[in-house]
Amino acid sequence: MATLIWCAPMFYGSPRDESAFFTWLQSIPGVLSVRGCGKELHIRLRSRGLSRPSLLEFLALYHRYGGNIQELVPFVTPENLQLFNDPSAYWRSSARGPSQARRAS
Repeated sequence: MATLIWCAPMFYGSPRDESAFFTWLQSIPGVLSVRGCGKELHIRLRSRGLSRPSLLEFLALYHRYGGNIQELVPFVTPENLQLFNDPSAYWRSSARGPSQARRAS
């Protein structure tokens, strides 16, 4: 198991928006649990490597809710590295820090 820590402050447009966020997050394959810890969300994952479909969902969720996409770098695998590093992807506009991920060792 692994834990993804979402550090960005959360802003929701309405109570239903908050509900939609958590419903979406908990529907991503590989997500086992989610809990708040201070200003962070601790997202318990089945494994350190995210499948391509799961990474795509996290990228969309992070983009939509203003997360720091660089938090996903430790979960990039050889199978999803190209997806994460796609320079033409819409989520690139919300990426902070280094623009290219390296495969986790």
